[in-house]
Amino acid sequence: MKYKGDELYWIAICDDEENSARLIQRILMEGETEPGKFKISIFSSGKDLMNGNVSRYDLLILDMMFPGENGRNIAEEYVKKNKSGLFVFCTDKATPLPEDFVNHPYRYLKKDRERQLRRYLLDSVEEMYRRRSKPRLQLTEGKTTVLINVEDILYMEIAKSGSNIYYFNEEGELRIRHVREKVKELYPQIFIYGFEFSHNSFLINCNYLKRWNSQELEFVNGMHMSVSRAREKKFRAACMKYIN
Repeated sequence: MKYKGDELYWIAICDDEENSARLIQRILMEGETEPGKFKISIFSSGKDLMNGNVSRYDLLILDMMFPGENGRNIAEEYVKKNKSGLFVFCTDKATPLPEDFVNHPYRYLKKDRERQLRRYLLDSVEEMYRRRSKPRLQLTEGKTTVLINVEDILYMEIAKSGSNIYYFNEEGELRIRHVREKVKELYPQIFIYGFEFSHNSFLINCNYLKRWNSQELEFVNGMHMSVSRAREKKFRAACMKYIN
């Protein structure tokens, strides 16, 4: 998985109420660490948003109620087109429903609570920064400490006295390292980046999944791997949004 090389941060606000959109924009700008780093686009409908370059946005602030449109449907389309994008519901809707969280919004905010709105919008900006950074794992190979970019890891395998890490080098070649750390110890550090167990012995980077036929996975490089029945339900919930 290659992250954006763009140094700018692209943010979309999708809200048909101009005053609300401008308020959200002003608050978001408070989180800009360097002048000129934020590029904020405002859309008055989901249709307008989807007609833009949706995959470029690092963060989407999305209303839930539009004339003739539903925020949940817009969120679903956004996630399909921008699998690494972060989005936040920001609405006047009184009470959230369980189905509002199907596409995993980072936050569900109420417009009429300005103090909380400011706090959590700026928190969302911090999360956007964090997700854009390239996290690395510090691992022990023999007597040497090595650093591997999380985004380069295809999968991890439980092995004797540690684990095997399968990762892509700078030339895009698949390599393997045997490290002392155990897969179950590494999982809490990386599950938020799209990793889940497909089997008791394998931890998969779902960002590299191409398709899932029955209980077999196919990676973007053509490799195949099975999913155990015991792990299938949790794996599906965690990884289906990453599959094209």
